[in-house]
Amino acid sequence: MQGQDREYTTDRLAYVSMVEVADLRFAIIGLNSSWLAEGGVNDEGKVLIGESQVKSAIDIAKGYSPHVVLGLQHHPFDWLQRFDRRPVQHSMEEACHFVHCGHLHDPEVKEVVVESGRCVTITAGASFESRVSRNTYTTIELDPLTGKAEVKFIQYNPQVSAYEYVSRRSLNYAIDGPCDCTVAELADEIDSYCKAASGFSGYLAALLLGFSSDIPMMTDGGVVFGNWNFINGIGDGPFVHVVTRFRGVGRVVRLLHGRKPLDEILEAHGDAIPPFIRGLENLAEMEPAVKDYMMMQNKARTPPHATRDGEPLRHTVDLLVDLVRMDDWDGARDLAERSIDVSEDASRIKVARILALCLARSTEGSDKTRAVELYQEALASDRAEPGDSGALATLMVDLGRYEDAKAVIDEGMRRFPNQCQAFVETGMKIVEASGDRGFRDRLIRNARKDQGE
Repeated sequence: MQGQDREYTTDRLAYVSMVEVADLRFAIIGLNSSWLAEGGVNDEGKVLIGESQVKSAIDIAKGYSPHVVLGLQHHPFDWLQRFDRRPVQHSMEEACHFVHCGHLHDPEVKEVVVESGRCVTITAGASFESRVSRNTYTTIELDPLTGKAEVKFIQYNPQVSAYEYVSRRSLNYAIDGPCDCTVAELADEIDSYCKAASGFSGYLAALLLGFSSDIPMMTDGGVVFGNWNFINGIGDGPFVHVVTRFRGVGRVVRLLHGRKPLDEILEAHGDAIPPFIRGLENLAEMEPAVKDYMMMQNKARTPPHATRDGEPLRHTVDLLVDLVRMDDWDGARDLAERSIDVSEDASRIKVARILALCLARSTEGSDKTRAVELYQEALASDRAEPGDSGALATLMVDLGRYEDAKAVIDEGMRRFPNQCQAFVETGMKIVEASGDRGFRDRLIRNARKDQGE
C-alpha cells in the first residue's frame, strides 16, 4: 500500500504496518521467508523464517492493540525446515486472524482453530502467468456486523481479456475484541437510544455483550427460548434475520467500546435494535409468558441494590430462587457472581448457597472446588443449615472425597441432632462406595435417635 508506514524488527527482516478501515485497526505483519532461499523447487523444506523474526513482529503488532492481524509471507509453512515450521506456524496461527502466502500459485483456503480463536490461511495464487498457472489474486470481505467473511478468487481469463471470479468461499468469522463495557452501562444507553426498550434494556444489553443467550423464537411447537446457534439452525425466517442483525450490534459495541462513546456507537450501528424489540413484543402478545421471562431476565441483569427494609439484596435472593426453579442456571450463576461481593450477613449466605449449587453442576474441577469452599463458608457462619452439610457431603462424594464426606456428615449429625434422617441418603452412597460398615452403623444409630426410637 503506497505511503504505508512500516515499523521494522531489529533484524530488519520483518515489518508491521497499521491501517484503519471503518473504525477497525488492522495490523499487517510482513515476514521474510526468502532470506535463505535460492529459488526453485529445491527450496522446499529448506527455507527459514526464524522464530525470533516472528516473535519480534508479533510483539510490535500487539503494541497497536489491533482488531484484526494479517500475516504475509511468500513461502507456505510446509516449505520451512522441519525445526522451524512448528514454532513459526504455531506463533502465527495464534497471533493472526488471516495468514496470506504465495509461491505455490494454486489458490486455496485453510481454517485452523487455535486457542486464541481461529486463523484462516490463504494461498494467494500466481502474480505472473505460466503454462501451469494463470494470474490469480484473492480478496477477503469481512463484515463484523454479520460475523461473515467471504474469500474470493479472481483469475485472469485470456479469452475475454479480463479478470473473473472463479470461486468464492463464505466463512463464519466474527472479530471480537476485549470489552469492559458493563450491562448497566449499555442498558442505560439503550434506554436513551430507544424508548421502546424501557423495562427490559438490561436483558437486551446482556444479550449484546454475551452475558445471556436466551432468545424467544416461534416454532411449530410454540414459543421456545434458544441460544444463537439454535436460532441459526431453524431457518431463514424474517425474525431470524432480525436476530442476526441485532447480534451484530453487540459485535460492534465490543469492538468499538473505549474508542468511541456508546451513544455514538448506537447512533451509527444500533438500527437493528428497534426491529428486534418489535419482534419480541409480537412474541409476547402470542405468549404472555415471554414478557414475564424477559422482565425476570432484565431484573437478573440489573445491578443489585439494597432493599428499603434493611435486608440487603432480598429482591435479588428471591429472583435467584425463581431462576433456579426455572432451571436458568446460567442466569442464576451470573446474577449470584455479581451479587455475592456486595452482599452482607444473611443475604450473602443465601447468595453463596445458590452460587455453590450452580457451580456444583459444572463439569469444571475448579468450579466444584469453589462450590466446596462456599458451602464450607455457609457452615462456618451462624446461619448454617442442615442442607449445607448435606449439599457439601454430596459434592464431596461426586469428587470421590469419601473420607471428607464422612466427616461432613458426622459433623452435620452432631450439629443438627434432630435432622439426622436427612443425612442418611447421602451417607448410604458413601457406604456403597467405601464399604465402611462402621459409618453405616453410625448413620442408622443416629437416625433412630432422631426418630425417638
